[in-house]
Amino acid sequence: MPSPAVTLCTWKNDAPFAYSMTYDEGTVDTLANALPIHEKYGIPGHLDVVAGQLGRPRDAFASSLNGYWHMGVDELKFLMEKGWGVGNHSWSHYVYPCHPGLDLYREIVWSKYRLEDMLDFPVRIFTIPNDVYNYEVVLPTIKEHYLACAFIEGGPNRDEFDLYKIGNCLVASDGFRPRPQWPEELKTENLSLEFVKGSWVYETSHLCLWNVPQAHKCVTPEYMDERFKRLHEISDGKMWAAKPDDVIDYELMRRNIQIENVRHSDGKVSFDVAGEWPGGIMNCTVTLRLSNSGFDSVPQIEQEYHVSEGGYAFHKEVESIRRAGDDFLLTLQLAPHRTIHITS
Repeated sequence: MPSPAVTLCTWKNDAPFAYSMTYDEGTVDTLANALPIHEKYGIPGHLDVVAGQLGRPRDAFASSLNGYWHMGVDELKFLMEKGWGVGNHSWSHYVYPCHPGLDLYREIVWSKYRLEDMLDFPVRIFTIPNDVYNYEVVLPTIKEHYLACAFIEGGPNRDEFDLYKIGNCLVASDGFRPRPQWPEELKTENLSLEFVKGSWVYETSHLCLWNVPQAHKCVTPEYMDERFKRLHEISDGKMWAAKPDDVIDYELMRRNIQIENVRHSDGKVSFDVAGEWPGGIMNCTVTLRLSNSGFDSVPQIEQEYHVSEGGYAFHKEVESIRRAGDDFLLTLQLAPHRTIHITS
């Protein structure tokens, strides 16, 4: 019989791909019109908000969406309680370099901590406003204060993608306008498992209204229903739909921890967790695939901690253990400096 093997799955639950749907600006129509579609399909959303305009009509320099209402703190907290995420889209939706009174520290840094104070929750993702010309000038500052940055364009995020240039494809009811970095394969009518398999599909739109303006950058609820239905079809319901915060945490865990010294004795499979704790993460849950265990029944997990100080021993929740053919999928919290023992 082959020796037991323990591998860290690319995505949680060994999903064929990860998927996140986000909404720039954080206007109230997302709460009214997009939320019911998300709940229908069990897909959490994410809002990238203009931190200096919460709870008031939009008034951004050179914006085509001025006059629409931004959600306030209470609405954002309501969605967060439902599993949604919130990121920073700058203080005023700046335009570099000609924005009147432009202060990039306020746009990138002060806005983050002001938003965290209002939401009472860490804000770890920055999303570039307007267009690519706003990216390079703020990138060093973003790297000092955030775990990740969503870019303006891009397709599926694969392999060792850049967490500070996350590929971000537009979702629009009339289809996005042609752009080199927005692949036609991501339009709803072209979606296929072959194209997105193994990747993280990160998408964004703006307003969600029945009579949607600017259908090249906004969506109707009907269109979102069609898109979510298609995503479920191509994945057979097995995609990992998650807010970006959770995907970023999983990716950082996958890049920073290692499974070592897998051994088998006396009906027990053991392995060591090595590597480094990725600073700033909120969720250390990962999925492991256990192969060639020889177990006939669903196994049990015991954890042995070698370092207790620093909080290493507090991340120990086991979320699920389930069969996957002849293998088992173990979804649990992990941290370095411990040994995992698996018994039948």
